[in-house]
Amino acid sequence: MPRSFSAAPRRETLAYQNQSLSYTLVFRSRRTIGFAVRPDGSVHISAPAGTSAEWVAQQVLKKADWILKHQQAFANRPAPAPSRHFEAGSTHHYQGQPYQLRFAAARQPAVTIEAAELVLATPAPLAPVQAEALLHAWYAHQARALFAESLARVWPRFTEFNLTRPTLAVRQMRTRWGSCTPSTARIRLSPELVRARPECLDYVLLHECCHLLVGDHSQAFYDLQTRLMPDWEQWKAALNALPK
Repeated sequence: MPRSFSAAPRRETLAYQNQSLSYTLVFRSRRTIGFAVRPDGSVHISAPAGTSAEWVAQQVLKKADWILKHQQAFANRPAPAPSRHFEAGSTHHYQGQPYQLRFAAARQPAVTIEAAELVLATPAPLAPVQAEALLHAWYAHQARALFAESLARVWPRFTEFNLTRPTLAVRQMRTRWGSCTPSTARIRLSPELVRARPECLDYVLLHECCHLLVGDHSQAFYDLQTRLMPDWEQWKAALNALPK
Protein backbone atom coordinates (compact mmCIF):
# COMPACT_ATOMS: atom_id res chain seq x y z
CA MET A 1 0.00 0.00 0.00
CA PRO A 2 1.61 3.32 -1.05
CA ARG A 3 2.31 5.88 1.64
CA SER A 4 0.19 9.05 1.54
CA PHE A 5 1.92 12.38 1.06
CA SER A 6 1.35 15.45 3.24
CA ALA A 7 3.78 18.33 3.45
CA ALA A 8 3.97 20.67 6.41
CA PRO A 9 1.36 23.45 6.30
CA ARG A 10 2.57 26.86 5.14
CA ARG A 11 1.12 30.35 5.47
CA GLU A 12 0.52 32.36 2.31
CA THR A 13 -0.83 35.87 1.72
CA LEU A 14 -2.19 37.45 -1.44
CA ALA A 15 -3.32 40.96 -2.32
CA TYR A 16 -6.91 41.10 -3.57
CA GLN A 17 -8.95 44.28 -4.11
CA ASN A 18 -6.74 46.39 -1.84
CA GLN A 19 -6.85 43.89 1.01
CA SER A 20 -4.79 40.94 2.20
CA LEU A 21 -6.10 37.43 1.78
CA SER A 22 -4.22 34.97 3.99
CA TYR A 23 -4.56 31.20 3.97
CA THR A 24 -2.94 28.03 5.25
CA LEU A 25 -1.76 25.77 2.45
CA VAL A 26 -0.94 22.08 2.67
CA PHE A 27 -0.04 19.71 -0.16
CA ARG A 28 -1.62 16.25 0.02
CA SER A 29 -2.09 13.12 -2.06
CA ARG A 30 -5.29 14.24 -3.76
CA ARG A 31 -6.47 15.02 -7.26
CA THR A 32 -8.34 18.27 -6.72
CA ILE A 33 -7.83 21.43 -4.71
CA GLY A 34 -10.00 21.92 -1.63
CA PHE A 35 -11.09 25.20 -0.03
CA ALA A 36 -12.43 25.64 3.53
CA VAL A 37 -13.38 28.74 5.50
CA ARG A 38 -13.68 28.03 9.23
CA PRO A 39 -15.94 29.86 11.71
CA ASP A 40 -12.98 31.92 12.97
CA GLY A 41 -12.51 33.24 9.43
CA SER A 42 -9.31 31.34 8.72
CA VAL A 43 -8.86 29.88 5.24
CA HIS A 44 -7.43 26.39 4.73
CA ILE A 45 -6.49 24.99 1.34
CA SER A 46 -5.49 21.43 0.46
CA ALA A 47 -3.73 21.18 -2.91
CA PRO A 48 -2.59 18.15 -4.91
CA ALA A 49 1.01 17.13 -4.28
CA GLY A 50 3.22 18.18 -7.16
CA THR A 51 1.42 21.43 -7.88
CA SER A 52 3.13 24.73 -7.15
CA ALA A 53 2.30 27.44 -4.66
CA GLU A 54 2.01 29.83 -7.61
CA TRP A 55 -0.67 27.66 -9.21
CA VAL A 56 -2.53 27.49 -5.92
CA ALA A 57 -2.38 31.29 -5.63
CA GLN A 58 -4.06 31.59 -9.01
CA GLN A 59 -6.86 29.28 -7.86
CA VAL A 60 -7.28 31.26 -4.63
CA LEU A 61 -7.69 34.49 -6.61
CA LYS A 62 -10.40 32.83 -8.70
CA LYS A 63 -12.14 31.77 -5.49
CA ALA A 64 -11.52 35.04 -3.62
CA ASP A 65 -15.06 36.37 -3.78
CA TRP A 66 -16.40 33.06 -2.43
CA ILE A 67 -13.85 33.13 0.40
CA LEU A 68 -14.64 36.73 1.37
CA LYS A 69 -18.38 36.04 1.27
CA HIS A 70 -18.03 33.17 3.74
CA GLN A 71 -15.67 35.13 5.99
CA GLN A 72 -18.22 37.94 6.13
CA ALA A 73 -21.03 35.52 6.90
CA PHE A 74 -19.10 34.10 9.86
CA ALA A 75 -18.15 37.61 11.04
CA ASN A 76 -21.83 38.65 11.02
CA ARG A 77 -22.92 35.77 13.21
CA PRO A 78 -23.94 36.94 16.68
CA ALA A 79 -21.57 36.00 19.46
CA PRO A 80 -22.82 33.03 21.46
CA ALA A 81 -24.72 34.02 24.56
CA PRO A 82 -22.79 33.44 27.79
CA SER A 83 -23.72 30.54 30.03
CA ARG A 84 -25.44 31.05 33.36
CA HIS A 85 -23.98 30.03 36.69
CA PHE A 86 -25.85 29.54 39.93
CA GLU A 87 -23.34 30.51 42.58
CA ALA A 88 -23.57 33.51 44.91
CA GLY A 89 -22.69 36.70 43.05
CA SER A 90 -23.57 35.33 39.61
CA THR A 91 -25.74 37.54 37.40
CA HIS A 92 -29.32 36.65 36.48
CA HIS A 93 -32.01 38.63 34.68
CA TYR A 94 -35.62 39.38 35.40
CA GLN A 95 -37.66 41.46 32.94
CA GLY A 96 -34.43 42.51 31.28
CA GLN A 97 -32.74 43.81 34.43
CA PRO A 98 -29.57 42.17 35.79
CA TYR A 99 -29.46 41.04 39.41
CA GLN A 100 -26.78 39.41 41.51
CA LEU A 101 -27.67 36.12 43.12
CA ARG A 102 -27.55 36.07 46.91
CA PHE A 103 -28.35 33.22 49.28
CA ALA A 104 -30.05 33.72 52.62
CA ALA A 105 -31.43 31.57 55.43
CA ALA A 106 -35.18 31.24 55.98
CA ARG A 107 -37.68 28.73 57.34
CA GLN A 108 -39.43 28.42 53.96
CA PRO A 109 -37.93 28.60 50.46
CA ALA A 110 -38.56 31.94 48.77
CA VAL A 111 -37.21 34.10 45.96
CA THR A 112 -37.34 37.87 46.29
CA ILE A 113 -35.83 40.93 44.65
CA GLU A 114 -34.04 43.32 46.97
CA ALA A 115 -32.46 46.34 45.30
CA ALA A 116 -30.00 44.90 42.76
CA GLU A 117 -30.07 41.38 44.20
CA LEU A 118 -32.08 38.27 43.51
CA VAL A 119 -32.31 36.58 46.90
CA LEU A 120 -32.81 32.83 47.25
CA ALA A 121 -33.81 32.08 50.84
CA THR A 122 -33.90 28.47 52.06
CA PRO A 123 -33.62 26.52 55.34
CA ALA A 124 -30.42 24.77 54.20
CA PRO A 125 -27.57 25.82 51.91
CA LEU A 126 -28.23 25.27 48.20
CA ALA A 127 -26.05 23.44 45.71
CA PRO A 128 -25.95 25.13 42.28
CA VAL A 129 -28.36 22.58 40.78
CA GLN A 130 -30.83 23.25 43.62
CA ALA A 131 -30.51 27.01 43.17
CA GLU A 132 -31.22 26.58 39.47
CA ALA A 133 -34.36 24.53 40.17
CA LEU A 134 -35.66 27.04 42.73
CA LEU A 135 -35.06 29.98 40.40
CA HIS A 136 -36.73 28.24 37.45
CA ALA A 137 -39.76 27.45 39.63
CA TRP A 138 -39.98 31.12 40.59
CA TYR A 139 -39.80 32.17 36.95
CA ALA A 140 -42.68 29.81 36.14
CA HIS A 141 -44.71 31.24 39.02
CA GLN A 142 -44.16 34.81 37.80
CA ALA A 143 -44.87 33.91 34.20
CA ARG A 144 -48.66 33.69 34.22
CA ALA A 145 -49.22 37.29 35.32
CA LEU A 146 -46.49 38.66 33.04
CA PHE A 147 -47.81 36.71 30.05
CA ALA A 148 -51.32 38.02 30.67
CA GLU A 149 -49.99 41.59 30.81
CA SER A 150 -48.16 41.00 27.53
CA LEU A 151 -51.31 39.70 25.83
CA ALA A 152 -53.16 42.82 26.98
CA ARG A 153 -50.50 44.91 25.21
CA VAL A 154 -50.27 42.78 22.06
CA TRP A 155 -53.80 41.61 21.33
CA PRO A 156 -55.29 45.02 20.39
CA ARG A 157 -53.05 44.94 17.29
CA PHE A 158 -55.13 41.99 16.04
CA THR A 159 -58.55 43.63 16.46
CA GLU A 160 -59.03 44.05 12.69
CA PHE A 161 -58.91 40.29 12.14
CA ASN A 162 -61.83 39.32 14.42
CA LEU A 163 -59.93 36.36 15.86
CA THR A 164 -60.73 34.31 18.93
CA ARG A 165 -58.58 35.59 21.78
CA PRO A 166 -55.94 32.92 22.45
CA THR A 167 -55.46 31.09 25.71
CA LEU A 168 -51.96 31.07 27.17
CA ALA A 169 -50.08 28.25 28.84
CA VAL A 170 -46.70 28.19 30.56
CA ARG A 171 -44.58 25.41 29.10
CA GLN A 172 -40.89 24.69 29.61
CA MET A 173 -39.35 24.20 26.16
CA ARG A 174 -35.79 23.19 25.36
CA THR A 175 -35.40 24.78 21.93
CA ARG A 176 -38.26 27.27 21.56
CA TRP A 177 -39.55 30.41 23.21
CA GLY A 178 -43.12 29.66 22.22
CA SER A 179 -45.51 27.63 20.07
CA CYS A 180 -49.04 28.02 18.74
CA THR A 181 -51.88 25.66 17.82
CA PRO A 182 -54.12 27.75 15.51
CA SER A 183 -57.00 25.25 15.53
CA THR A 184 -57.50 25.70 19.28
CA ALA A 185 -56.07 29.25 19.58
CA ARG A 186 -53.72 27.97 22.27
CA ILE A 187 -50.29 29.53 22.73
CA ARG A 188 -47.56 28.05 24.90
CA LEU A 189 -44.72 30.25 26.17
CA SER A 190 -41.50 29.39 27.94
CA PRO A 191 -41.23 30.70 31.53
CA GLU A 192 -37.66 31.70 30.65
CA LEU A 193 -39.19 34.66 28.82
CA VAL A 194 -39.67 36.45 32.14
CA ARG A 195 -35.90 36.98 32.15
CA ALA A 196 -36.18 39.19 29.07
CA ARG A 197 -37.37 42.74 28.62
CA PRO A 198 -41.16 43.09 28.25
CA GLU A 199 -40.65 44.11 24.59
CA CYS A 200 -38.94 40.75 23.95
CA LEU A 201 -41.85 38.89 25.51
CA ASP A 202 -44.27 40.97 23.42
CA TYR A 203 -42.30 40.04 20.29
CA VAL A 204 -42.56 36.30 20.98
CA LEU A 205 -46.25 36.52 21.85
CA LEU A 206 -47.00 38.61 18.76
CA HIS A 207 -45.05 36.09 16.67
CA GLU A 208 -47.22 33.25 17.95
CA CYS A 209 -50.41 35.31 17.51
CA CYS A 210 -49.44 35.87 13.88
CA HIS A 211 -49.57 32.09 13.45
CA LEU A 212 -53.30 32.28 14.14
CA LEU A 213 -53.48 33.91 10.70
CA VAL A 214 -50.51 32.39 8.87
CA GLY A 215 -49.46 28.92 9.94
CA ASP A 216 -46.01 28.83 8.37
CA HIS A 217 -42.98 31.13 8.19
CA SER A 218 -43.64 32.32 4.66
CA GLN A 219 -43.06 35.83 3.37
CA ALA A 220 -46.71 36.56 4.11
CA PHE A 221 -46.08 35.69 7.75
CA TYR A 222 -43.09 38.02 8.07
CA ASP A 223 -44.91 40.79 6.22
CA LEU A 224 -47.71 40.54 8.78
CA GLN A 225 -45.31 40.43 11.72
CA THR A 226 -43.41 43.47 10.44
CA ARG A 227 -46.61 45.43 9.90
CA LEU A 228 -47.77 44.74 13.46
CA MET A 229 -44.33 45.18 15.07
CA PRO A 230 -41.89 47.00 12.77
CA ASP A 231 -38.97 46.73 15.25
CA TRP A 232 -39.36 42.99 15.97
CA GLU A 233 -35.81 42.20 14.79
CA GLN A 234 -34.39 44.43 17.55
CA TRP A 235 -36.25 42.50 20.24
CA LYS A 236 -35.44 39.14 18.71
CA ALA A 237 -31.73 40.02 18.85
CA ALA A 238 -32.03 41.20 22.47
CA LEU A 239 -33.78 37.97 23.40
CA ASN A 240 -31.17 35.76 21.77
CA ALA A 241 -28.41 37.67 23.59
CA LEU A 242 -29.70 36.52 26.99
CA PRO A 243 -27.38 34.07 28.78
CA LYS A 244 -28.43 30.50 28.08
